[in-house]
Amino acid sequence: MTNSSEKPRRNPYIIGRPVEDRNYFFGRESLFRFIEDNLRGNVKVILLHGQRRIGKSSLLKQISHFFDQLPENNFIFVNFDLQDKASHPLSQVLYLLAREIYEHLVDHLSLIPYGRLTLPSDVGLEIDSNIFSRDFLSQVYQELGNKKLVLLLDEFDVLSDTPSNYSAGQHFFPYLQRLINQHSKLFIIPVIGRNLDDLPNLLSLFSGAPNLEIGLLEDISARRLITRPSQDMLEYEHNAIEAILKLSAGHPYFTQIICNALFREAKSRNNSKITRTDVESITDQAIENAEGGLDWFWKGLPTPEQVVFSAVAEAQRIAILENKPVPEEPLKLLKNYGVKTTDYLVHTAHLLADKGFLDKTERMVKIELVRRWLVQRHPLRQEILQLENLQQEEIAELREAASREDQQGNQERAKILYERILDINPNHFSSITHLAQIHLQNENCEESVELYRRAYQADRIRNQEGYLRALQAFGEKLITQKAWTVAKEQFSQVLEIEPDNQAAQGKLEEIERTLLGKVTADSRNLFRQKRILFGGVAAGIIALVSFGTYRLVTPCYAGHQKIFGVYCALDQRKISHGERTFFPKNQNQERDKGIEAFQQGNYPKAIQHFKKAVGDKYKDPEVQIYYNNALAKQKGISPFKLAVVIPANTQDIAQEMLRGVAQAQSEYNQKQGSNDRLLEIAIANDNDDPSTAEQVAQELINVSNDSPILGVIGHYSSDSTKAALKKYRLSSLAIISPTSTSTELTGEVFFRTVPSDTSTGKILAEYARNLLRLNKVVILYNPNSPYSRSITVAFTTEFRQLGGNPPVMTELTDQSVNIEHQVKNTVSQEEAQAIVFFPDTQHISETIRVAQAITNSNVPGLKLLGGSSLYSQESLIKGGKAVEGLILAVPWFKDAPQSKIFAGKAAKEWGGDISWRTATSYDAAKAFIDVIFPEASRSTILRDLPNTNLSPNETSGDVLQFSKRNRQNQPILVRVEGGKFIYLK
Repeated sequence: MTNSSEKPRRNPYIIGRPVEDRNYFFGRESLFRFIEDNLRGNVKVILLHGQRRIGKSSLLKQISHFFDQLPENNFIFVNFDLQDKASHPLSQVLYLLAREIYEHLVDHLSLIPYGRLTLPSDVGLEIDSNIFSRDFLSQVYQELGNKKLVLLLDEFDVLSDTPSNYSAGQHFFPYLQRLINQHSKLFIIPVIGRNLDDLPNLLSLFSGAPNLEIGLLEDISARRLITRPSQDMLEYEHNAIEAILKLSAGHPYFTQIICNALFREAKSRNNSKITRTDVESITDQAIENAEGGLDWFWKGLPTPEQVVFSAVAEAQRIAILENKPVPEEPLKLLKNYGVKTTDYLVHTAHLLADKGFLDKTERMVKIELVRRWLVQRHPLRQEILQLENLQQEEIAELREAASREDQQGNQERAKILYERILDINPNHFSSITHLAQIHLQNENCEESVELYRRAYQADRIRNQEGYLRALQAFGEKLITQKAWTVAKEQFSQVLEIEPDNQAAQGKLEEIERTLLGKVTADSRNLFRQKRILFGGVAAGIIALVSFGTYRLVTPCYAGHQKIFGVYCALDQRKISHGERTFFPKNQNQERDKGIEAFQQGNYPKAIQHFKKAVGDKYKDPEVQIYYNNALAKQKGISPFKLAVVIPANTQDIAQEMLRGVAQAQSEYNQKQGSNDRLLEIAIANDNDDPSTAEQVAQELINVSNDSPILGVIGHYSSDSTKAALKKYRLSSLAIISPTSTSTELTGEVFFRTVPSDTSTGKILAEYARNLLRLNKVVILYNPNSPYSRSITVAFTTEFRQLGGNPPVMTELTDQSVNIEHQVKNTVSQEEAQAIVFFPDTQHISETIRVAQAITNSNVPGLKLLGGSSLYSQESLIKGGKAVEGLILAVPWFKDAPQSKIFAGKAAKEWGGDISWRTATSYDAAKAFIDVIFPEASRSTILRDLPNTNLSPNETSGDVLQFSKRNRQNQPILVRVEGGKFIYLK
């Protein structure tokens, strides 16, 4: 690497533009020979084709360099890019082509003196297009003598995309064909960015023309592309080169992208050697840098190909995690996601392989970097829903008619119309849902279950509630028909999805009692038939033994435990270090084996199973914590203990919190030496219920075993935290809340890593008054919630101090009125300019319904604002268009400048974007870790926490300091646009 005192090092890896310098162009020798052989054989048209970003434009730039090196060259090459000319009339395209030829021959190569060649005017060509052929080209040949003219036509296929009768696309191809037939000294090399089979008109015009694909680089050329541009500055280890080739597969664009990122990183670190670790560390950055090129070819694929492409990537991801040599066949995987195989899907994988996107097995993405991008940016569940957009024109009128009939109560007519829609597009999921609802209302439960199952497989969030209703209704119907076994299957399925569903558990117990009675009756009949003279007691004993044996050999459902080795009941334990799972519907056999080993104290075996379980399908933070706990237990040195309290009944939120804690725990444990104490995390569940939170707090206080709990991260809502806080105060146990913002939460033991409601209310009020110029607002809140009360007070105080009118208050909990109608009337009567939503977590659905009602009222210019309780994917999904434009003040946002480094690191850790709860939970764990030392105790933790001072590179992005036990950082404003949260400030 050059010394820093020498001239600045320019990044030699070129992305985003054609490579013109032949010293930075590698490979394609066989392609150049192909062109040379055909030109010398007087072949007038040579077709080249290849994927987008494969290096077609760079190749065209290099053709003249190749011929210049030959001993004899009588060809003159002129590049002409047709990219932006599809909608031009023929006369304008001919004028631009003539000008390009003129400038190249006269100005650039100086082959023709000024004044010897007359450039036709665009007006003249519009009157008579033959001027180009008859006058202009004839002059060119005369001046060039024995040399021949070769037109290199880049992006040739774009002209076929414009059907207008006046566009060049309709006239340029035939015009070229006539030119080729008329001029012996004219040759053309069109370059096409798609498969030739997709352009039958072009093939028919130039039938018989030789063609060659511009494919991936040969191995030796790809290696030169990696090492030679920076050979005086960087040294690539052999393993690093192999890692790059594995990611890029020799694709020149992606190879340049990866090496460009490596060069930047090496320069920033003043490093001269590239290792495999370096390649792995910049992969996410390379994907981000390649976004433009990747998105370009993605948008060029029709919807079925996009869906199957994502399915292949997902199947490959699962195969990697499960260590399977061959991924699942994509259509089979799609079936598991509720997709029905159709004619347009059957041959799609074959088409993708023909286009070079998949390998010959049609089960693997050819370029690993593209596969990773697909998993990150186009997850399968997201893309599957796009299938609904197929055959829109045929379906539109049917949808309107079906919806109209359904709303008018004509369900039989609506059913027929929805079935016709599904005949046209079997993957029209909204119609599947509507049809399932109609069947359920008409008590056609079996049909409803089957339809809802498909809808649930495709979109679990939107369709879980309907699917559960259908399963329970079908199960109850089967009970009336005495079909006990099939009924049991329905309720078992309910418990797999919702393990704490008491109604389903009750029905299962009812079925089992019925089966017990049936066994007893059968046993008595058996005794009578064989005339065995045992009394009724003996028959009863045999019946009980039969039932007991049945129960003993039947395992409990996940989330349940055996009572006396016979009965299954809900697992009531609220704290776990690895003894149970709080998410039984996440099926994971390795996790369950690890839990069994952990319960037995067999920590080496638990470590083996938990390690496998962490990577199964989706990285599970609960399992990662249990894996770390097993490592800590195995050491034999008493570990440090912290606890995190989660709302397990709200799984998404619970796992968001666990991700942050698990990441901080893993980082700490990985840094410790063999003689150091590790960190153990107890997971506690209060289901975000204040009374349960109080019980959990007392249990955590009482935990002792080999060492006590030193601190608690949690609880979730301000209501639950408030209930637990009085217990922690009495025992002097520190608690750091990553989510509770209420100003009513105070005390010597209480800290938080989120901005308080005071600062959140202040920044939201300032934005409303100073930027939006609002004077009149309506606030929707819950007066019984500590969070809702405190943020309402903070906003109102600041809003009035800034000159706004006193906000009009509307209570979410007022049962005497229709809240949607009340808010609409209040907005109208008060001439409100905005609604400010401050619901507690228990009233999110009601708030969304209000937003939908307001949107349907079409109040012009009405603004929507709110607090962090609405900052969730659930709000986006349920709210839809009703929450477009909603402005929220939130604790953390992944796209904020200070958050991006941690967001990227965490996304890599967990396989996707993270939420603010992950970030603030991570910071809470880091704050505790910062004050842990060998003699740490509950009292030293409380003593040292107020002095916490963590830099941004040690946290989720902001400095972590406490002032009066509140974190000193400002909330962030985000807005909902296009169904996503975007950064405001």
